[in-house]
Parts: sequence; C-alpha cells; structure tokens
Amino acid sequence: MSLAQSAGVDIPQIRLVPVAKLSGLPSLTLPAEEYAYAVRRFDRSRSNRTHIEDFAQVLLRYPHDKYGSANYEQIGKVLYQFTGQPLTNAQQFARRLLVNILLANGDAHLKNWSLIYPDAITAELAPAYDIVTTKAYIQNEEEFALKLGKTKNWYEVGFEHFRSWAERTQIPWRAIEPHLKDTLDKARTVWPQQLTTLPMAPEHKKVLVAHWQQLREDFQIQDQIA
Repeated sequence: MSLAQSAGVDIPQIRLVPVAKLSGLPSLTLPAEEYAYAVRRFDRSRSNRTHIEDFAQVLLRYPHDKYGSANYEQIGKVLYQFTGQPLTNAQQFARRLLVNILLANGDAHLKNWSLIYPDAITAELAPAYDIVTTKAYIQNEEEFALKLGKTKNWYEVGFEHFRSWAERTQIPWRAIEPHLKDTLDKARTVWPQQLTTLPMAPEHKKVLVAHWQQLREDFQIQDQIA
C-alpha cells in the first residue's frame, strides 16, 4: 500500500499496529503475527456515515462471483459515465490498474473496487484499501483477478492493452497515457530504494523484484537492492 501511494494511488491512512495492543475486537482467532494492518475508515466521520458500495454491488454480482464475472472495461465505463469527476476517476483507475500489475496483485476483484458518495448523491471512485503482492503468497501466480482486454496475464500486458481499454470505454487515450507514464516514472524512481526500508519480509521483496524483471519491457523496473 505504501508503494502504491508513492506511485500516485489514492489510499486512506494506514499503519501497522502491534497485535498485542488491539482491543475491543469480537472473539477472533488471530494469526500468530506481530503486527496487524490497520486502515482508517474513510466512510465514517465522528458525526455521520458515508455511503459506499463495491463493484459487485454496482454490477449486481453475488460475492462468490467477484472473480471473472465482469472485466475492467465495465468498471471503467461506470466510472466515466456515471461519476461526478469522470475523467479524474478514470485516470486514477488506470493508474491503480498499472500499480496492481507492477506490484503483482492478483486480487483486484470486484469487491476491491468501490464507489463512495461524499455528498450522499454523487458517486466517486473510493480510495484503494487492499493492494497486496499476492504473488508472494501464491506460487507461480501471474494473473489479474479480472480481464484487461483479452488477457489476465501480467506478463503479456503492455501499453497497447491500456489503449484498447481506453478506446472500449470511450475514455480519451491522450488523457490516460500521461498518467500511466507518470505512474511508471514514480515507481522506477522511488520504489527500488523505498523497498529497502519498508517492513516487508525479505523473501517477499525478492519475489517482487523478480516479478519486475519478468514484466514486458514497457513496465520493467530495475532492481537496486543488494
């Protein structure tokens, strides 16, 4: 999530919390981990609640259909045709899609994309709240949760897939391409050094670095980790 934020992805406030300091939880069997991942609720304030709905709800899919029952074009069309800031939301969506590729996140399914209604009327793209390098946990994983164009494979995707996505969703490519290039520039400039200081398991860092080297040349990131 920290890497995603540094590449321009909109995220809520996050931090690691010692599990021993957690309180007020229902009866749960927690994993034997030192830290828990905490996300500040962005659909709550001290005085009210802000309505939010994930894209399984938006597209009328059951939770068990969150993988494979839709594609990223359908989400893009909703954002561009029905939200209050259509181009801004589409640009952020494209940026987030690329970050999911770069971070080897195969879990960007329908329930991990949401709309939020800040004024209780107008929909906007909600912040990202669940970006994880799933390849570090699932051996040989190499696919998106949903299709981008005609593929789900990270290692097949290049700029032409994003251009096709923009054309099919009727979003101007000239408004999307600079955001993708900016995402890549930020990732290539910041991530290799940032990765050396983040509290990620060393073996997970190695998986991510190896993933960067397997991507198509369009999206490769050079390793600076000793």
